[in-house]
Amino acid sequence: PAASGLAEMGAHWIHGPSPGNPVFCLASRYGLLGPEAAREENQQVEAGGHPPMPSVTYGSSGKVLDPKAVREARDLFYALLASTRAFQGSKEPPWPSVGQYLRAEIARTVPTMAGGQEDARQLQLAVLAACLKLECCISGTHSMDLVGLEPFGEYVSLPGLDCTFPGGYSSLAERLLSDLPEGTVLLDKAVRTVQWQGSFREEGDDARVFPVRVECEDGDVFLADHVIITVPLGFLKERHQEFFQPPLPERKAQAIRNLGFGTNNKIFLEFEQPFWEPEQQLLEVVWEDESPLEEPSADLEANWFKKLIGFVVLQPPEQHGHVLCGFIAGKESEHMETLSDAEVLSAMTRVLRTMTG
Repeated sequence: PAASGLAEMGAHWIHGPSPGNPVFCLASRYGLLGPEAAREENQQVEAGGHPPMPSVTYGSSGKVLDPKAVREARDLFYALLASTRAFQGSKEPPWPSVGQYLRAEIARTVPTMAGGQEDARQLQLAVLAACLKLECCISGTHSMDLVGLEPFGEYVSLPGLDCTFPGGYSSLAERLLSDLPEGTVLLDKAVRTVQWQGSFREEGDDARVFPVRVECEDGDVFLADHVIITVPLGFLKERHQEFFQPPLPERKAQAIRNLGFGTNNKIFLEFEQPFWEPEQQLLEVVWEDESPLEEPSADLEANWFKKLIGFVVLQPPEQHGHVLCGFIAGKESEHMETLSDAEVLSAMTRVLRTMTG
């Protein structure tokens, strides 16, 4: 059958699909997963949050990099990343951020090699720089220097080989919605204020008293025992003072002010014919002159595309066509949003031509 051209704009994978993952449990129960994802062996794979996809790594010199050298550098990076767990709960971590810690450790462990080994050292540093960019996408941050070292280990990776929904991630939300009584979910109901510490009486004879009153922009009012708020952090930063009555306790307001959030973007490229091998699922890009020990160029205009970690090949091609999904995070990702599709396309074409020679 012809490809349906389905691409996930938002959430893509179930990460760590195993019994401890509520999304996986729901998806299994509703029968929304492919046969591969449901296999027990797949639920037991310990990928440590970095799924092992068959990959190829292109360098900016226009050739595929030596897989052994890439693997060694990557193994070093993941060992250093795992060592951050030691500081969870520590009163005095050695560095404030994950980025500063990793850089200090890289400087310590990647020796300055004499003579002919300088090339090998430079390649190792370039691959480590690429690993850091991938980590920025995973953490949704501009730089790992913005991610606190002490709490970093709180993030737990569940076992299981990451899988996708054949019918799209939205099939889960649709299925959950279909279980609710008709009319339960109201859309286009903007909320003006949440009054959360009162006693509000409903109309009628055997009227109850409720602590919460939610008032909508269109004047409708809902009384409730509890309200669960899941609006984005950006909305809370801008509006929490007038949105909640009374205002939130200072501890919460302070948390809203302190928390940061980043930008993460996908770039979809569709090809008539693939230039990659059928078994390849991840095409990584490494800029061979880069090093995590040097400051990256601040010129976004000229270099934004270097933050791109590479491309995931959408699987299976029968369903998607020949589509690559690139990932990019941080300020470079925000800069990309100001460009036209044609400008993004031309930059991506340039990257691919550079990398494949």
